[in-house]
Amino acid sequence: MQLTENMVAISFNTSLQKYGGDMAVASMSILNSVMQFVMLFMPGLVQGAQPLLSYNLGAKNISRVKKTFQLLLICCVSGSFLIWLICMTLSNTVASIFTSDAALITYTNKSMRLYLAMLFIYGIQVACQYSFVALDQAPKAIFLTIWRKIIILIPLIFILPQFVPNAVMGVYLAEPIADTIAVCTTAPMFYSYYQKLKC
Repeated sequence: MQLTENMVAISFNTSLQKYGGDMAVASMSILNSVMQFVMLFMPGLVQGAQPLLSYNLGAKNISRVKKTFQLLLICCVSGSFLIWLICMTLSNTVASIFTSDAALITYTNKSMRLYLAMLFIYGIQVACQYSFVALDQAPKAIFLTIWRKIIILIPLIFILPQFVPNAVMGVYLAEPIADTIAVCTTAPMFYSYYQKLKC
């Protein structure tokens, strides 16, 4: 997962430098900082839940597995929605935490709204993907990581600028599209597994 994160970061910076120069790369640095907060918060919730999921799966206490996952999903979706709401309504304020450059804040205001447009559903992705690890379904979690970042996101970073009038915004657009496709893949996969868990 860490390897794919690094590959995504390199891809974004390479493409943004090509189409938008230093301002676009600097804006991406701010967006990465915001996403780091997201990735500390939500996986933190999941890592707290993983021992409960694993222990109760091993103990065949499936009702508690399901109850734990349901609570985890509610917390992750609520958290991602709250962060999304803050970023959409207070994007200038969020950007100003990381820089005092007025031009960069204005630029980031637009890029943040696009880049994080689908963050409110990202909690579904995190809850399901990381729960797969705890529930002895690591291959599925690995597949979902590769699917979202390597197969979908990285190609989109380089393809979308060729078809979007504003090439820089095309690069930023790759993230919400990848998030949407990933959630539409992950949620049915987890639901299918979840339905097979018998008390």
